[in-house]
Amino acid sequence: MDKLIVENLTKRFGDLVAVKNVSFNIKEGEFFSLLGPSGCGKTTTLRCIAGLETPDEGRIIIKNRDVTRLPPQERGVSLVFQEFAVFPHMTVYENLAFGLKVRKTPKEEIKKKVLEIAETLNLKESLGKIAGRLGLSEKQRIALGRSIIVEPEILLLDEPLTLVDAKVKEAMRRELRRLQRELKITILYVTHDQLEAMMMSDRIAVMDAGRILQIGTPTEIYEDPKKVFVARFIGSPTINLLESKLITEKDEYALLIKDTEVKIHIGKASERNVLSKHSGRELVAGIRPEDINISKELEPGYHFSSTIEFIEMMGERMEVYLKLNEEYIRALTPLRTDLKEGDRVYVRIPLDKILLFEAGTEERIL
Repeated sequence: MDKLIVENLTKRFGDLVAVKNVSFNIKEGEFFSLLGPSGCGKTTTLRCIAGLETPDEGRIIIKNRDVTRLPPQERGVSLVFQEFAVFPHMTVYENLAFGLKVRKTPKEEIKKKVLEIAETLNLKESLGKIAGRLGLSEKQRIALGRSIIVEPEILLLDEPLTLVDAKVKEAMRRELRRLQRELKITILYVTHDQLEAMMMSDRIAVMDAGRILQIGTPTEIYEDPKKVFVARFIGSPTINLLESKLITEKDEYALLIKDTEVKIHIGKASERNVLSKHSGRELVAGIRPEDINISKELEPGYHFSSTIEFIEMMGERMEVYLKLNEEYIRALTPLRTDLKEGDRVYVRIPLDKILLFEAGTEERIL
């Protein structure tokens, strides 16, 4: 069942079209993320859903009810901002109980619900403490608890982990995902951090320039990007995007990448038909750093030789920068003591791992 449906949403600010014909749905109990760079329209979309902005076009449906023109308090949503917005002078108990008191919930029911949510969020020992004196992790849990306790149809989270440091952020990600699964909350999560979205989401909508470019599971978005922007935005280290030209001769295909020819073996007739239509055209070849193989010795199947320009250590892995005709290609490999800067090495690119995009439209063709 769809808990939220957004249909053809458009929002303008003067001449600026911040959100352009955006449509998506969120299933009940789903963790759904809007992911994209600053200014892409994701927060404006969330604010339209929350009722803080009025869309110029489109509809917003929450649990089969059109809420497009309803005020925020009648939509059944709760919103948590990145600043957490706790009442610093109140105790943790008073913060958690605030929304229920506004709704004139009976005192005994308030007490029962506060104790339950405090137990879930590991805040039971802090109920009597002043919220403003607590750390970021506890403040975040208070803000989440205050939003969850009123039992919203959808919990809207706008960059809630931006202000915390890396170590605390890692723990918070796990805590938020655990909480979402345990309480079966429907969450719309806005973030610019692809790692956050990939780690926590059931599905992701990648946005740019006010539009949704692709919606899918983290695996689908990573393995099957439909546009160059999606391929570039998802993945760490960033994908290699190389200008290339497709060369065909009879039933043989090859990519010319910076004067280096890489043969492509195509088995499916449908794939051959696609490539035949793009023969001689300029393409963009996408190659993930982790898919590139490096050898000190020339072995069968290796495409070209290169020189290691830089090596960046990443714990148990190392990122190797290879020079290919004045351009760098990054390869990610397990820690190796036999590789050092300046070494001449041989490179193999698994043919089934190459993503091909049209140079002009940046649309995926194969």
